[in-house]
Amino acid sequence: MRGQLIRGVYAITPERSAIWTPDAIVDCVAAALEGGVRLFQCRQKNWEQTELLEFVGELNALCQKYDAALILNDVPSAEFSKFEGGAVVGVHLGKTDEAINMARSRLGGQRVVGASCYNQFELAEQAVQHGASYVAFGAMYPSGTKPKAVRAELELFSRARALGVPAVAIGGITLERVPELMNAGAHAVAVVNGLFGMEPDAAQVCSVAQQWVDVVNECT
Repeated sequence: MRGQLIRGVYAITPERSAIWTPDAIVDCVAAALEGGVRLFQCRQKNWEQTELLEFVGELNALCQKYDAALILNDVPSAEFSKFEGGAVVGVHLGKTDEAINMARSRLGGQRVVGASCYNQFELAEQAVQHGASYVAFGAMYPSGTKPKAVRAELELFSRARALGVPAVAIGGITLERVPELMNAGAHAVAVVNGLFGMEPDAAQVCSVAQQWVDVVNECT
């Protein structure tokens, strides 16, 4: 179950700003769901925890209506019991987050634990040994979301086949680059600006989401 969820378009929420209010983010996630996306990550930095959990509750209820999966970033695994039985399926962890083995211990065997591995295959090996159910490599291309991110090479995906878990590509991905990534062995392509744009526009997000889903389906 854990591996099967990590496929296709992996939409990451835009971070809150003056124009990307919580309501605007929820509206555009709803639009992406209408467009066919079924895998999301809530990534919101520097929120007060009570407010973040309330926001996650909104996304959880919304994704549940569409039978979509929601993975949380910046929410401690100890809080996951609040979303039992909903769309929240697991957690994504970076190098400064909770340890992978601790999250796996708290969440049990059925939840997803994803790991950012940047451009290092060794990190991916360690992550899987500690219980990660998928690994993410990137930035694959120059990224507006993380302009200082290290660059990862396509050959990481062929090497990752030996790990036995899905591999996600992230960073600067456009529709035109999806075939290259999928052909290299990526199971999913993570996208922020390429789906949600630079400012909220639900109608546009719905239309673009359909394009992303179509391109990924053509590759698989």
